[in-house]
Amino acid sequence: MAVYNVHSLFVFYSLVSLLGGAIAVVCWRNLDTSARYWTVATLIAGVTNLATVFRAELPLLWSYSIPIGLTGALFVLMGLGIQRLHRPGPPWPALLVLAIGTVVFIAVMEWCRIHVGLRLTVVLSGGLFALTSFWSSYTAHVYHRLSANRFARHMCTVMIVFGVVNLLRIQSTFTGWGLETFGKDAWTLAMWSTQFLLGMLRYILYIAMRIQQSADQRRQAAVAQAREDESRRLSLQLAQQERQHGLGIMSASFAHELNQPLAVIRNFSELLQHQLRTGTLDAGMAHGLLDEIIANNIRAAEIIRRIRNFIQPAQPHMETIDLREVVQEVLALVAPELLRRKIELLKPTMPNPVWLRADAIELSQVLFNVLRNAMEAVQGADQACIELALREGDVDVQLRVYDSGPGLSEGTLAQAGEPFFTTKASGLGMGLSISKSILDQYGGRLTLSNTVRGTCALVCLPRADRR
Repeated sequence: MAVYNVHSLFVFYSLVSLLGGAIAVVCWRNLDTSARYWTVATLIAGVTNLATVFRAELPLLWSYSIPIGLTGALFVLMGLGIQRLHRPGPPWPALLVLAIGTVVFIAVMEWCRIHVGLRLTVVLSGGLFALTSFWSSYTAHVYHRLSANRFARHMCTVMIVFGVVNLLRIQSTFTGWGLETFGKDAWTLAMWSTQFLLGMLRYILYIAMRIQQSADQRRQAAVAQAREDESRRLSLQLAQQERQHGLGIMSASFAHELNQPLAVIRNFSELLQHQLRTGTLDAGMAHGLLDEIIANNIRAAEIIRRIRNFIQPAQPHMETIDLREVVQEVLALVAPELLRRKIELLKPTMPNPVWLRADAIELSQVLFNVLRNAMEAVQGADQACIELALREGDVDVQLRVYDSGPGLSEGTLAQAGEPFFTTKASGLGMGLSISKSILDQYGGRLTLSNTVRGTCALVCLPRADRR
C-alpha cells in the first residue's frame, strides 16, 4: 500500500504541475517575468517528478541526477520569481549563473552516484533542496517586509518547513530510515506526503500573493488618484483665492473704474428726468443722452465681465488660444491700476495670431501675476514703466515683462517661485509658485532675471499649430 501511495503522490503532483504550467503557457504573453519564472519552475517540477516515477525504466542519470539538479534549479527559479516582484532588473546574469550551477551540480551528483554511492547523493540532494528552499524563504521574507503582503509571509513559512523536511531526509544516511525513494515504511510515506503537500501550498500561495499584489496595486492607484484629485481641487481653490487676492489689492482701481460709467449713467438719467418734469425735453438731446447711458452701461458690464471671468472657479480647459486675446484681456483688467499708479505701459505689436495650447483663464492668471509683481516693483521709481516684448521662435513663444524697478537680490531670485515665499507685507507668497505650476503643465516655464533697467520675467510656452 505504501508503494502505491508514494507512486500516486509523484504522479498526482506531476500531473498538477504539468497542467498548471500548460495553462500558464497559454497566457505566456500576458505574464510578467515573475510569473514566467514560476511557470517554468512548475513545468520542470512536473517533468522531474514524472521521471522519478519511471526510475526503474530510465537510466539513473535521467531519472536521478538530472531530476535532482533540475529540482534544485526550480526552487531557485521560484525564489527569483518572488525577488522579481520587488527588484526588477536584467534577468540574464542570474539565469546564466543558475544554468551553470545546475550543470555542475548534476555532474557532481552523477560522479558521486557512480564512484561513492547513493548515501552521499542523498546528503547532496537533501542539502541542495534545503539550501534553495531557505534562500527562497528569504526572498519571500524580503518581499513581505517591503510590501506587507500577508501571503508572502505564509510563503516564507512554507519554504522554511520545506527546507527543514529535506534536512530530515539526510538522517537516512546515518539511520537507514527512508533511504529508498519508494520504500514501504511509514517514515518514507510521511516524508513524501509532507513534501508534496508543501509543494501544492507553494503554488496556491504564489497565486494568492499575486492576487493580493494586484489588489494592493489597485488600492494604491485608487488612493493616488484620490490624492491627485484632491490636490488638483485644492490647487484650483488656491489659484482662485490668489486671483481674488490680487483683484482685492486692486479693488480701489476697479471701484474707480466702475464709478466713472455709473456716475455718467446717473447724471444723464437725472438730466432726462429733470427735462421730463419741466417739459423742456429735447428729442435730439434725449437720443444722445440715451446713447451715452447705453455706452456707459456696456462699459461697466465689460469691466464686471472681466473681473467675473478672471475669478470664477472653473476646471482648466486645454484649447488652442490666441495669446493676443489673453494679453488684451489682462491689460484691460490692470489698466485702472496702471492709471491710478501712473505707470507707463509699452505694449508689443502683435499683428498676427500667436497660437498656444493652454487654458485661457490660467494663462491670464500667469500674466496677471507677473504684471502685478512688475507694478509693485516700479512703485516709487523715478520713471515707472513696464514693457512687454514678444518673440516668436520656431518651437516656442517668449513673452518678456520688463520693469524699471530696482531689481531683485540674489537671494530673492533664488527663492522666487517657492510656495509661501514673498517680500510683500500683504502677499500670500503663492502667485509665482502657482504661475510656475500652470506653465509646467503646458510644457512652459517662468524665469526671473535682473537687467540693466530692472527685472525681467520670462514667460515661455510651446507654439501650437494654427486651428
